[in-house]
Amino acid sequence: MAGLCFDMYGTLCDTSSVRDRLGAELDISDRLVAAVDETWRRKQLQYSYQSAQMNEYEPFWELTARALDYALAAYDLDPAVTVRDRIRSAYDHLAPFPEAAATLDRLSDAGHEVVVLSNGNPEMLSRLASNAGLRAHLDDVVSADGVRTFKPDPAVYAHAAETLDRPIEECRLVSANAWDVAGAGNAGMATTWINRHRDPPETIGATPDTRVSALPAVADGLR
Repeated sequence: MAGLCFDMYGTLCDTSSVRDRLGAELDISDRLVAAVDETWRRKQLQYSYQSAQMNEYEPFWELTARALDYALAAYDLDPAVTVRDRIRSAYDHLAPFPEAAATLDRLSDAGHEVVVLSNGNPEMLSRLASNAGLRAHLDDVVSADGVRTFKPDPAVYAHAAETLDRPIEECRLVSANAWDVAGAGNAGMATTWINRHRDPPETIGATPDTRVSALPAVADGLR
């Protein structure tokens, strides 16, 4: 049986669920909420790439704050620091996809070791896993913070394999992020891509070993 490494943000939990908090705190239109959210998430990922490439590591919680500041400034929004903190705390309360817990249980029952592998720092992931009701359904939570860089750096995937005490080829990344799948495949992991939006695969890095459209299909394919 495999060591299954699930991405957290966008795979087990829906990052767009921050929109409720954005709308409540900023009192802006739904259209502007969506724009701020999209910019915030895009910059959050971009800053993780930049941090890794510049060898200037900061925990993902801090990069999430920096990305939020950018997104607010991009739309001429300037809420107080206390409001910004409350908005950022939405990342501690992301909504899990409805089928997440059941999928993890099915895979555990089939004999797989099931963990999270995420860019989030340990404290951030611990809060979210507990609040989303997923911690009891996981064997472990593995953070890129352990190697002070971010996915898709090969060191992150190697760190997961070492934590699981398995050869990397006996580990499988399950992610809805195509860039994450490309990176894990390049590092030697098997991969399953949850392609919810019928996107094309990345043209840089490894192609997915398996493609599915929803979380339950991961368990269907790995029974």
